[in-house]
Amino acid sequence: MRTGPPGLAGDREYRGVAFGDLDGDGRVDVVTTQIDGPGRIWMNRSPGAAHWLDIALEGTKSNRDGIGARIKIVTKAGAQYNHMTTSVGYASSSDGPVHFGLGADAKADLVEIHWPSGIVQTLKNVRGDQVLKVKEAQ
Repeated sequence: MRTGPPGLAGDREYRGVAFGDLDGDGRVDVVTTQIDGPGRIWMNRSPGAAHWLDIALEGTKSNRDGIGARIKIVTKAGAQYNHMTTSVGYASSSDGPVHFGLGADAKADLVEIHWPSGIVQTLKNVRGDQVLKVKEAQ
């Protein structure tokens, strides 16, 4: 029996989990399913004013959702890497966009997208705190 405060683990058996920013505030929220119980939504209400950047991809030569695209961003704090996938949880999937935490940096100096088609797109001085929609170049 669990004696600590309730939380995501709690005393329940969870089956699947999906991640996404459900309310558009830049904080990643969680949706879970339970065995013999209702699904749950865990809204991220963490304090702080850290910056973020979400990149929503639209493929033209590659697949429509840009699945498999690799993304690199560079800020004053350094480089981060992520990729577009829907495979991030057991018995579930998560939709895009691709999320990056920027911390104290209000912008990304560089965004580099390597599409599955082989096309590479580069964007510079991209402001944070937004969902940036990027269509694959022709």
